[in-house]
Amino acid sequence: MVAESVAYLKEAGREVMLDLEHFFDGYKANPPYALEVCRAAVEAGVDALVMCDTNGGSLPWEIRIAVEAVKLAFPEVRLGIHCHNDQELAVANSLEAIRAGASIVQGTVNGVGERTGNANLVTLIPCLQMKMGYQGVGERLKDLTKLSRFVDEMMNRMPNPAQPFVGSSAFAHKGGIHVSAVAKIPLSYQHIEPEDVGNSKRVLVSELAGRSNIISKVREFGLCESDQECELWDDKSAEVLTKIKDLEKLGYTFEGAEASINLMLRRSVEDYSSPFSILDYSCQISDSQINSHTSQGTSRVDTLSGCSRATVKLQMMNSQGLPITKLEVAEGKGPVDALSFALRRALEPDFPVLREVELSDYKVRILDNEKATGATTRVMIEFKQTCQLSGHHESWTTVGVDANIISASFIALTDGLEYALLRGNIC
Repeated sequence: MVAESVAYLKEAGREVMLDLEHFFDGYKANPPYALEVCRAAVEAGVDALVMCDTNGGSLPWEIRIAVEAVKLAFPEVRLGIHCHNDQELAVANSLEAIRAGASIVQGTVNGVGERTGNANLVTLIPCLQMKMGYQGVGERLKDLTKLSRFVDEMMNRMPNPAQPFVGSSAFAHKGGIHVSAVAKIPLSYQHIEPEDVGNSKRVLVSELAGRSNIISKVREFGLCESDQECELWDDKSAEVLTKIKDLEKLGYTFEGAEASINLMLRRSVEDYSSPFSILDYSCQISDSQINSHTSQGTSRVDTLSGCSRATVKLQMMNSQGLPITKLEVAEGKGPVDALSFALRRALEPDFPVLREVELSDYKVRILDNEKATGATTRVMIEFKQTCQLSGHHESWTTVGVDANIISASFIALTDGLEYALLRGNIC
């Protein structure tokens, strides 16, 4: 069947690549027969033999032995490799096959595929180009991170922060000693320069941070321009670091909330003035019954329809630099939704840039579940700002913690909008 199929396609003038499904399992079970299948294809004129680890159960040395055997038997034919990731070895197995003589690699962007996925091209390409000396994609390698995130966005998937080369944590540094070392010798804790694959270095701030972490964030956020200006942050960094560690004891985490760190640094400066300040706020939640009638003519309660109403009172500066007070009321599908509407109603007339900002993700984490309904809650809100002209968008995250989930949400919500005003227009 293989010989007839290949011969038919070659007679039609087509290039023929034969995907040898279950090849490695077949080779381990019966090497001579597996090679005979390959021989039938070669004698019929096949252009390439692509060996498939269909079940994803092979180990790198098993891949090498089989590929070397096929290469020795058919040196004139191009060989390919197709691996599945059932043991998280698809990339390793593909690289081993290339070392053994394969020159075609099948895989997918971000490793998307059935079961646990296919060989991840986003990892394979830089390994081949940067570590093994293949030509690869040349200068386009700098578009790798952009490609990976574009595919995730098209598939409505959250990018994996731990993905090699392109993940947001791939070049993230947390410990104070690490950050200090990377500032002096970047490759001391990075195996490549992140910019080579379109990614960037990130310094995280946490309970393991040192002053070098804070100074690094000050530079990253553009809060100092010269070395002399940055030195002025030395004393301030110790205060900020102490505050961060105190907040983390309460349940805060800043590893995924860069905007909250940005605001904390700005607020530590004496002359910082927030675009607005909250005077007070309140939420009212009411439920109304939705009744339906049975076939017997009686009424029954099917569901409850909830409505939330929020009142926000804030102070801000008008265009003349004079303080004004605004009081706004809004309704929403829930208390956080209502608070967001009320805040926007108060702020957007004076800060139209907020019309470009939307809440794109909302995460709630219970920190001490043994306290049941009295547990401390951590809320992280992700915001996205989109330029209406170009479609370009940027995201940021803020965090709030409180035993009251509404209070935790409001902290993250107001911080996110304040950060948006500091950023301004992104077009």
